[in-house]
Amino acid sequence: MRPRIPRPTITRLCILFRLLEDLLIEGKTRISSTELGTALGVRPHSVRKDINYLGEVGDIGSGYDTARLRDRVRRKLGLDRRRNACVVGLGRLGSAILAYERFANSGYTIVAGFDSNINKLETIRTDIELFEAYEISDVVRRKNVEIGVIAVPAPAAQEAADRLIEGGVRGIVNFSPALIRHNVETVNITNMDIVREFTILSAHMTLDRE
Repeated sequence: MRPRIPRPTITRLCILFRLLEDLLIEGKTRISSTELGTALGVRPHSVRKDINYLGEVGDIGSGYDTARLRDRVRRKLGLDRRRNACVVGLGRLGSAILAYERFANSGYTIVAGFDSNINKLETIRTDIELFEAYEISDVVRRKNVEIGVIAVPAPAAQEAADRLIEGGVRGIVNFSPALIRHNVETVNITNMDIVREFTILSAHMTLDRE
């Protein structure tokens, strides 16, 4: 039995998967761990260590078969499964996510959008079904939504998350600055706080000079 994959490794493997997709489009059929490390900004040893969690993927000495490695990552992490998603909060950010073209070939389908402002719902032009926020749990359950995107102001984030979780979502991408209380055993939450990311970058920039 292979060891459980650490969460940081899962994150890096997902980034690797997207890179491999792009490399295949460019016609790159083989690639070394050194080339992967350069593209990902990590050491080749770290790349090989992450890939080892996938099991047998090919001859390291001559590099990796790009398609085989991509397929191995996809199967191991379940990225070949299509998942339904929804967006809660249809301001500028939420509306932009609804219209994001890359979802078409990503394996994820946004099947619903929610907002508490009925006037806003009537003015948004989209082929995706839109609903009032109080319907979140019922619609999520009915449409088998597994991933929810929260793009509401901080004070409304916890209520939005509670309704998504009540409906059965297993993953949430939180674009609000609020930290959401949840049961980590049943729901995964990714917090996309741009100010926090600026802070982390600033800290790295400062420490790199020392």
